[in-house]
Amino acid sequence: MLSLILSALLSFSLTILISFPFISLLYKFNVRRLAKVDLEKALPGRSVKLGTPIMGGTVIILVTLLLSYFLIGEWEYFSMIAVVLIVGSIFGGVDEYINTLGRTIKAIRISRRNGESKSLIPTKGVFTPIKKMLLVPWKMFEEILRVTGSQQRGLKSHYKFLLQIIIAVISIAFFLDKQHSAAIHIPFMGTYFLGYFYYATLAFMLLFFANAFGITDGMDGLSAGSHSIVFLAYGALASFLGYQEVAYLCFIIFGAELAFLYFNIYPARMEMSDVGTLPLGMLIVLVAALIHEEVSLLFIGALFIIEILSSVSQQWSVKLRGKRIFLVAPIHHHFEKLGWPETKVTTRFWLFTVVTSLIGIAIAFF
Repeated sequence: MLSLILSALLSFSLTILISFPFISLLYKFNVRRLAKVDLEKALPGRSVKLGTPIMGGTVIILVTLLLSYFLIGEWEYFSMIAVVLIVGSIFGGVDEYINTLGRTIKAIRISRRNGESKSLIPTKGVFTPIKKMLLVPWKMFEEILRVTGSQQRGLKSHYKFLLQIIIAVISIAFFLDKQHSAAIHIPFMGTYFLGYFYYATLAFMLLFFANAFGITDGMDGLSAGSHSIVFLAYGALASFLGYQEVAYLCFIIFGAELAFLYFNIYPARMEMSDVGTLPLGMLIVLVAALIHEEVSLLFIGALFIIEILSSVSQQWSVKLRGKRIFLVAPIHHHFEKLGWPETKVTTRFWLFTVVTSLIGIAIAFF
């Protein structure tokens, strides 16, 4: 246990050291938050957050990769963890880049010498009918997700969903290659072999928590504080169950998240954004799977489940009934609209996560 604590302290110290120059770098290149018009209309006064540096999750990912390489680099699952962190942070960064600079995927061009531009994909002549035919499945997929709220700033939901599927497939491929058990332990009931249905469920959970972590990142300190608690919970659980590499990984992330929280507490000096939430959301699922305690996510990850369900249920209630369930969704903004100070919402959500994590750890032993 001492070595795990020392790894967390080392991670904390390194993240603190990196964060100071990194924040200056974000200011220098003007990588800062844009106003969220709809949210500011519902919650007047949030415009004070305009200009806060984003992509702060980069420091967490960098420190986690560096220390994990030196401490658990020989672990057979390290390459999978590294790929998820690197690819996930890149995909999250693409979304933030487009969001911040107002670019779109369709704006990609290659320049000609005469100053004109040309699309990377031919759109005229004989290619037109071929392109339309090939894009029919994509257009159907795009329309399905548009109905569920794909019209947003940054990457549209159908693009983000596709990128997340790529990471999920990579993770599952690693599990299959390592012959990871497709059985799931259900407390008080026993262990059940699910076969390929296990991997389908795992893919769903990866996508679910990647988005749930992103939705929770809506208040200063809420995301980093709740992450710290759940990774500490899984670190302790992994250590008790004998999965030392997983324990080291969780304690490293715990230390990095605590250091990031120092800069993210209200008023935040930088925000995590999708660079951190996307890979970390997937990583918490992989951690639960690696120690064969997937069901524990229902308790340890309860806050994130409630957050995303509040957002989805609000959207569908408005579409189907024309009525809102919450004053503002996701649920942390509902309490803010009720008049709770942002710091009160954040700290009470932390307390909620502590309690549900303790319940999750206790139930995992049955």
